[in-house]
Amino acid sequence: MQKNWRALTDPGVYLFHVEGRPRLQEVSVNRYRLSVEGGLDRQQDRHAFTQSAAYWLDQEHGTPVGGSGEMHVISMTELSRTVTAKDHEVTPEKVGERTLSPSDPGERAQIKGLIQSSLRRAIPDSRYSFQFLDEVVRRDIEFGGGESDFGARRKHSLKIHITADGVVLLQVRVGYSLATMSSLDEMVTAGKELPSWRVEHNSEVYSNSGTGQLAGWSDLHYNDWSDSLGEVISEYQEGVMKEEVRKELIEQNPRLVEVDYGGFTGDQAPRALTLSPRTEQVKEQDWDFHDQFTTRRAMEPDERFELVADFVDDLATLPGLDIDFESSPSNYGFEYVNMREGQSRLIYGDGNHASKPSTGLKRHGVYSPPGEYRVGVLYPSDFEEIHQDLIGLIAKTLAQWEAPAGTSGYSYELGSLSEYGDIYQQLRDDTDVVVALVPDKGAADDFPGVEDPYDELKRTLMRKNIPTQMLQKSTAQRVINMSRKGASDELVNTLSAVVAKAGGTPWQIDELPGETQAFMGLDVTRDQETGQHSGASASIVMRDGSTFAAESTTQQAGEKFVSDQVAKFVRDLVFDFADERDEPLERLTVFRDGKVHEDIEAVREGLDALDAEIDIVGVRKRGQSRVAEFDGREFRIADKGIGFVDSDRDQAIVHAFGKPEIDDDNHVGTPRTFRLVKDSGPTDIETLARQSFWLSEVHYGSPARSTRLPVPIKYADAAAKYVSDGYIDPGRVIRGPAYL
Repeated sequence: MQKNWRALTDPGVYLFHVEGRPRLQEVSVNRYRLSVEGGLDRQQDRHAFTQSAAYWLDQEHGTPVGGSGEMHVISMTELSRTVTAKDHEVTPEKVGERTLSPSDPGERAQIKGLIQSSLRRAIPDSRYSFQFLDEVVRRDIEFGGGESDFGARRKHSLKIHITADGVVLLQVRVGYSLATMSSLDEMVTAGKELPSWRVEHNSEVYSNSGTGQLAGWSDLHYNDWSDSLGEVISEYQEGVMKEEVRKELIEQNPRLVEVDYGGFTGDQAPRALTLSPRTEQVKEQDWDFHDQFTTRRAMEPDERFELVADFVDDLATLPGLDIDFESSPSNYGFEYVNMREGQSRLIYGDGNHASKPSTGLKRHGVYSPPGEYRVGVLYPSDFEEIHQDLIGLIAKTLAQWEAPAGTSGYSYELGSLSEYGDIYQQLRDDTDVVVALVPDKGAADDFPGVEDPYDELKRTLMRKNIPTQMLQKSTAQRVINMSRKGASDELVNTLSAVVAKAGGTPWQIDELPGETQAFMGLDVTRDQETGQHSGASASIVMRDGSTFAAESTTQQAGEKFVSDQVAKFVRDLVFDFADERDEPLERLTVFRDGKVHEDIEAVREGLDALDAEIDIVGVRKRGQSRVAEFDGREFRIADKGIGFVDSDRDQAIVHAFGKPEIDDDNHVGTPRTFRLVKDSGPTDIETLARQSFWLSEVHYGSPARSTRLPVPIKYADAAAKYVSDGYIDPGRVIRGPAYL
C-alpha cells in the first residue's frame, strides 16, 4: 500500500474515490443454483435470500461468492458444502461455467458482488469489527472515555464501483460511531430509582444481542429461579454469558433489573447491559462529550480524506482477485464538469443576473411580481408590538423588491384548537397569502388552556385555498432587530416564499441547457415496517425553474400501485401543464427519488398516455461520494456547481452546495453530493447533470442558501410531508409552492 498520498496528488478537484490495481479484464466463474430443502415460501424475498446464502457460502468456503440473479450464485472456486441461510438449509448445485466482462452492465453487477465478498476478507479483523460493509468500525477508541461513560470509534461505509473498462473504485465514507465505556452496574446503585434509559446487551460479555428500555428493579437476583425461563437464571446463561463473568455474578448474586424489550419484559444482570449509545441519550447523560462528538463528526474535507487514506492503507490485497487499492484520490472513469461556467443563469428584476438568489433579490428585485395581491398578517393579541414592526417591514421590503403588496393585520386570541378554526373569517376576501405569527415551539405548553396554533392555522387556511408562511415569535423578533442592517436571510427566505405563494416568480433560470420542457419529481413512499408501498408524490417544475403544481396520494384499495399513481399524476399535472401553456408537451424528464430500477416498469406504464420523449433518471441522495479541492497541501471545500460525469455508465455526481455560500471557516463539514443514474431517454447524462444543478438553485423558500437537490425532488418530498401532516387532503392538486 502506498503512503504519503499528499506528495503524489496533483492540485485539483477530486472525488473521494481510491483506485484499485490492476484493472480487471475478464473474470471466469462457476455458477450455482441454490437448492433449498423444503423450498421457500411464496412470500419469501428471493433476492434477499440469495444475498444471505451468498454470504454464508462465502463464510463456509473461505472464498468470494456473489449473487447471479435470483437463487443463483457465482464463485471463482468450487462450492460444495451446505449452509444455513435465513433458517433454511441451502446446497449449491453447479450449473455451469461463465466468463464475465466488466463492459457488460449485467455482468459488471455480478463482478461487483464478488469484489464486495473479497473486500470483506481484506479488512483486518484485528483492527476492525463489522458484519456488513456499510458499517466497518475501528476497534480503538478515537476520543472520549476516561471520566466519560462514552467514547467514539471511527466508522466506515464502503461501496464498490466498477468502470466499464474494469477499473475497481472504492468509496469510503467515514464518520464516528458512539460507544459506551461502562456497563450498567458501574452507573447505578441497587435499590435506587432507575432512569428510563435505553440499554443494550454488553457484547463483550454476553453473546445474545438485545435492546430495550429499563423498566425498574426486578424482585429477582442472579441465582434465583425464573418462572418465565423455567430454570435458575445463572444456569440459563451458561454458554451465552462469558464464563469468567458468569462465575463472578454467581458469587456476587446481584439484584437484576427489568428490561422492556418491546414484546416482553425480561430480567437481566446490570453487568450484562450497557447504555444504548444514541445521540439523544448521550446528550442527556454527558453534554460535554455530546458536544465534542457533534463537532468532531462534522469533518472538514482534509480530515475526512486523511481518515479514508488511513483505512485504505490498512487493507490487504483482495484475495482471489489480487487487487490493491492506492490511498490517493482518483477521478478515474469520470470527466470533470464545471456547470456554472463562470456565469450565473439566474435572472431577477429587469433581466438582471446574480449568482446568489438573496443577493439578486436585494439588488434587482423579483423577476415577476404577483400583480395586485394582498398579504394578511395574523398575530396573537399579546404580540401587538411585534406585529406593528413586522407588518411595516414586510410592506417596505416587498416594495423594495418591486413586488408591492397590500397588507392587513389581524389579531387572534391564543386558546384551544377549536378557537383557531374560524380565524380565517376575519380575513379580507382578496387575501392571497397569510404570514402567521405564532409562539415558539413548546411555548404554549407553559400556559394552561393554550394549545399551539401552528398546525391548526396552517391546515384551516389551506383548506380555504389560502397558503401560509409561518413565523415563530423569536424568528420575528430576530428579523426585526436585524433589519437595521438590511433584510436578514430569514426575512429574505420568508418573503421570497410569500411572493411565490401569491403567484409571482422571485427569480428563474435563463436558458437552461437541453430541450426538456418540464421536469417531474417523483417520490414513492414505503412503509418502514412492512416495506410495502404506502403513497407517492410528484411535482412539476417548468424549464425556467418556476413551480407549476404538485400532488401527493396514498394507496387506495384495488390500485395497481405504482403505475396508477403515476398515471394520475400525468392526468392531473402533466396534461394540465400542457393545456395551460397551450403547447404540446414533447420533452419531459422524470427525476425518480431513489434507485431508479425500483418500480421502473410501473413508472413506464404510468407514463404510457404521454406522447412525448421522456428521460427517466434516478436521484440518489444518501451516501454518495464527497467532492473537495486539493490545493497541493490540503483538501478544502470545493465550489458548488461542479460535477463528475461517467458517460459509459450514464451516471453523474453533482456537487450542488459549496463555495461561495460556505467556506473553509464555516466548519459545516464536507458538503454532500447527489448521484444521477440515467435509466432511459434522449438526453445525455452531462446535460441532465447540468439541468439538475441549475434546478437546485431555484428553491423559492431558501434564497439565502440553495438546496443541494433539484427542486422537482425537493418539492415532491415537501408535498408528501404536507399531506402526511394533514394540511391538505391526499389526491388534491397543490397549485404553486404552498408547501414551502
